Amino acid sequence: MGVRRAISMLYVLLLILGTSACSTTDALRVESPTASSMPAVTASSPSDGDVKEWEKPFTPSEVRSVLLKTDLSLVATDQNSESDIREYLTDCDKCLLALPSFEIAGEKFQNYSVSTAGDAYSFASFAIRDDHGKPSIALAVGGSDVYLSAGKEGSLVAQEAVYQPDDPMCCPSGWSVRMFRYQDGQFVQADSFESSVDPTENQEVTP
Repeated sequence: MGVRRAISMLYVLLLILGTSACSTTDALRVESPTASSMPAVTASSPSDGDVKEWEKPFTPSEVRSVLLKTDLSLVATDQNSESDIREYLTDCDKCLLALPSFEIAGEKFQNYSVSTAGDAYSFASFAIRDDHGKPSIALAVGGSDVYLSAGKEGSLVAQEAVYQPDDPMCCPSGWSVRMFRYQDGQFVQADSFESSVDPTENQEVTP
């Protein structure tokens, strides 16, 4: 799991058809479903070990500072409360991970996840934009083993593991996928669907 898993997810989800919050440091908003047109998107793909490229222009410490000033309640879950997320951000330097960034309509968005240190289990992911030289949250999602990656035609994809009560941590029963389209300078949620197989292990997924 971790960065390697996220890289493989990025390339496969580029094949998925489909696809925020306004820039703010006051509160996050997970958008309600809506339809829109989509501009082109491209994803940066630095070589393995060149993770520093994903930390430009804003480093993890700069992004952490913004997140700690933000209302994180809307990315909290029953398993990971807002206080849990703040504790990870405050006490664990390695728990904020830079993942492959993406470019949409000529604008670069950095991709950061808050994850457990041991197995990189992600429970909150953020698309970060450059707002006049300062990091700003363009999209925030929370969930179980949730990651953001680039989709087709100007979309971002949030993939989340779906666990049944008796599922071991290694093996969720299925996956929930949400598409976010870019419209008028912000991301809005479009299609969503569930799959019984991991989309990162398949070349095509049909909603």
